[in-house]
Amino acid sequence: MMNNAVIRDYTVANDRYIEISIGNAPWPMGVCMLGITVRRNAQRVSHVLNDEMSRKWMQAIKRLLTVSQEMYPNEDVTKMVLYSSGKMI
Repeated sequence: MMNNAVIRDYTVANDRYIEISIGNAPWPMGVCMLGITVRRNAQRVSHVLNDEMSRKWMQAIKRLLTVSQEMYPNEDVTKMVLYSSGKMI
């Protein structure tokens, strides 16, 4: 993830962040529950965001990625992540 940020490929760095933080875990928040079957005896899927310390580290890394993109933008716009709330639109 950080190697991609160093070479200013922010889209791949953002994809790696999502892989590490969420992964392939089911993420039902904000979903209408249309195809998600809840099983009572199923084991809970654990991922990085369950641990408080790991969550803070991942949040800090995401902030570093965002700040590095603002300070060192790539000339190729396709390699940047566009944010709707920030300067990058």
